[in-house]
Amino acid sequence: MFETMLREWRSRRGMSQMNLAMAADVSPRHLSFLESARARPSTAMVLRLAEALALPLRERNGLLVAAGFAPQFGDSDWQSPQMAEIRQAAQLLLEAHSPYPALVLDAAFGILDANAGALRLVAMTPGAGIGSNLVDLVYRPGPVRDAIVNWEDVAGYLLLRLREASRRHGPSSAATQVLARARRQPGASALDQGAMFPRGTVLLPLEFRIDGEITRWFTTVTSFGAPQDALAEEVTIEQFHPVASQSA
Repeated sequence: MFETMLREWRSRRGMSQMNLAMAADVSPRHLSFLESARARPSTAMVLRLAEALALPLRERNGLLVAAGFAPQFGDSDWQSPQMAEIRQAAQLLLEAHSPYPALVLDAAFGILDANAGALRLVAMTPGAGIGSNLVDLVYRPGPVRDAIVNWEDVAGYLLLRLREASRRHGPSSAATQVLARARRQPGASALDQGAMFPRGTVLLPLEFRIDGEITRWFTTVTSFGAPQDALAEEVTIEQFHPVASQSA
C-alpha cells in the first residue's frame, strides 16, 4: 500500500516526517495523514514526495502504482524500439573506445552490451558474455576473479557501488539481489566491514593478469542526461583506460 511504501522509503532515507515535509514543501500534518491513510495523495503529490525522497524513476513508478495511479515513466527493455537511440549512442561510445574494453551496464551490473576488448576479458569464464553479470564474474571463483591481481581492492570498490545501488533502489531491487549473491562468495565477508584502499592513490586501478602479463587500468563511467525511462536512467557505460603494464 502507498502509506506503507512511503513510510519505508522515508525510513530508508533516514528522514523524519518533518524533514520530508520540509523537503517536499507540504505540511507535516498532511504528510502524517498520508502515512496513516487518513488522506489520499494526488498524482502530483506522489511525484513531489518521490522527488524529495530522491527515488529513481523505477521506484517513482512503483510509488505511483501503490497509490492507485498509472506509471508516469517508461520502463523499456534494452532491445525495445524505445531504446534504439540509447543503444546507438552506446554503440558509438563502445566502438570509439576500441581496442580498450568498454561495457554497457544496468543498475545491477548486468552486461547489456560490450565491445570486443571487453568481451575478450569476460570470455575467460566459459559461457560468459552479454547477459552475464559483472559482479558475479568478479566475485565468483573462476578465471576472471583469478586474473584480478588486486582482487580485494577491486571487489571492495564494487561492493561500495553495489551497496549504494541497493540503498538507492531498495531491498526488492535487482541490485540488492546481486549484492546478496556477492556477499555469499569466498572472501566477501571481510570486505563488507568497509573497503580500505591503498593510500596515496588518486584512482583505484584494476590490475589484470593475462598470460603472465599484468596490465593496469582505471575506469570512467558515463550516464545519459535527462532520462524519462527507468532503464535509460540506470544505464551506464564503463570504459577501461590503460595505465601501465609490467611483467609478472
